[in-house]
Amino acid sequence: QVAAQAHTSWVSVLMGSASSNGDQVVDEVGSSSAGLDELLKRLNGGELDGALRQICHRQQILKWQSLPERIVLVRHGESEGNVDRNIYTTKGDAHLELTPTGLRQAMEAGRRLKDVVGDDNIFVVVSPFERTQQTLLGLYRGGFPQDQVQVVDVSSQIREQEFGNFQQIGAHELARAEQAIVGRFYYRRPNAESSADVFDRVSAFWDDLIGNVMPSQCSIDPHDRTDTCLVVTHGLTLRLILMKVFQWSVETFETVWNVGTCHHVTLRKNMEKMCYQLDIKHSFPQEGSWATRPIWMVMKSKEASAETEQKLKMLKQFKAESNWKVLEELNVLEHEASTPHGQPHGKWLEIDRVIDKTENKRMQERSVLYTVLDYLSLPQPRTTQRETLDGRLMLGHGTLSREEALGKAKGTPAIDWDDVEFIDWWGSVLSYQGKMLREGGQPKEEEFDKTDKQNKSRPSLARHLSASVQGFESPRAR
Repeated sequence: QVAAQAHTSWVSVLMGSASSNGDQVVDEVGSSSAGLDELLKRLNGGELDGALRQICHRQQILKWQSLPERIVLVRHGESEGNVDRNIYTTKGDAHLELTPTGLRQAMEAGRRLKDVVGDDNIFVVVSPFERTQQTLLGLYRGGFPQDQVQVVDVSSQIREQEFGNFQQIGAHELARAEQAIVGRFYYRRPNAESSADVFDRVSAFWDDLIGNVMPSQCSIDPHDRTDTCLVVTHGLTLRLILMKVFQWSVETFETVWNVGTCHHVTLRKNMEKMCYQLDIKHSFPQEGSWATRPIWMVMKSKEASAETEQKLKMLKQFKAESNWKVLEELNVLEHEASTPHGQPHGKWLEIDRVIDKTENKRMQERSVLYTVLDYLSLPQPRTTQRETLDGRLMLGHGTLSREEALGKAKGTPAIDWDDVEFIDWWGSVLSYQGKMLREGGQPKEEEFDKTDKQNKSRPSLARHLSASVQGFESPRAR
């Protein structure tokens, strides 16, 4: 009964939301334990679902009202490691400092950001690494309004990717070569972190910042609400924050390059959609993240070598012969003899692997190499686009600066889309089978068994895997 009396006001609000006559409901419930039983009964029966949804929605509105109008992500200035990679052999990554050029970059960024933040109350989050600490001090020296900074939070969650205590000479070049095979997101150096590891801690940082830290700052005094949150961090970490905010896929992340030293990305709050969106006008430079992706465009008019065609034909004929069944049975028996009874062997026969590899080779021999520029500007799902690639293609593969790539793209001849048979977005990273599954394409008729022929319509997996949000708009917080 005492508990019921303590909850009377809450019951009144909740029950009143579900009834046009709140007083009548409260009278019915009263302050007795029977009132709580009645409330629980209505909750479990779903009568108050509408009121609960309204309460949750209102909570979301209040939360987003408490969040800063903008979040500015700044990469540190040029550091010793940016100009002398061998320094990592004798000096810990956390202790690397800014070069004189890096300090000048920080001061210039401070002058730019002064105009962005205006008279805002500012909440600063900075990596504990020395080069980011010095960048923040350089921002102050350049005119960033330190007197408007209410809190400086040093967060180890947004530190640089861990590469190990020291790096031997030549380790960076070796890592780059291996990374090209494993993938930029999953590759992990010995005794170090992968980008996937960094993404996990960056995700936790963002969720805590948006879900707890910033709302709690506002709850102390709503009049002292933070208008700008400044995050001073590292190139890879900044990219992974954007991956979290905009829900980029791993494939999309691997197309994006670091912003320049002391460049910044501004995110603006959209209260109506309750999300953060890219604010290009107040970013520096005033452009989206630079992203490129190599593709292989398979042309109808381009033929593979006679050697590859003959090899593929012979492999398929061999598999189709009746004696292949004997080899297949032998393979299964040998495998089953070495595995526990009853476990499916699941072995992909070597002949299938060779056929798949040869199909991939045939596809690449029939391809013209292009690089898709400004990849993030493509409509989603990006790997299903064709004609929208016009104006975004550079002939050939290679890593060039934005200016160099865009200049080279101007000389790229227009694509005859009637001659394009298939766009291979994956190259040697993915098997021929994997490409067909994602693209929704069909291998040739003879490659299907009887069961496959009864299921000829295969929707593109890319359409199912793609996020519904646009590339530069964060999803609504749950």
